[in-house]
Amino acid sequence: MAEATAKQVLVHRVHIPVTMRPLSAGEEWVEVEGNSVRQIIRNLDEIHPGFLDKLMVDGRMAPGVAVAVDGVVTNALLVPLQQSCELFFIPAIGGG
Repeated sequence: MAEATAKQVLVHRVHIPVTMRPLSAGEEWVEVEGNSVRQIIRNLDEIHPGFLDKLMVDGRMAPGVAVAVDGVVTNALLVPLQQSCELFFIPAIGGG
């Protein structure tokens, strides 16, 4: 019988933008486990409640928020991450 192997859970560094740092007790970087962007957001919300409401609406990224994974902006919340990454949540900047 083949031996079952557990799926490795990756730990990622998540950069918290200044406007969201009150949710992270002022922390600029937080380490979060997860194998997809969506799972990372949910786990971040478990550690620091309030992030899910700021970052997602109806299962998608909230309007006015982008996410970059290792410097590449993406909206693919369910794509499996193959290695530990740095994630940046980027809120829209208004101006005129």
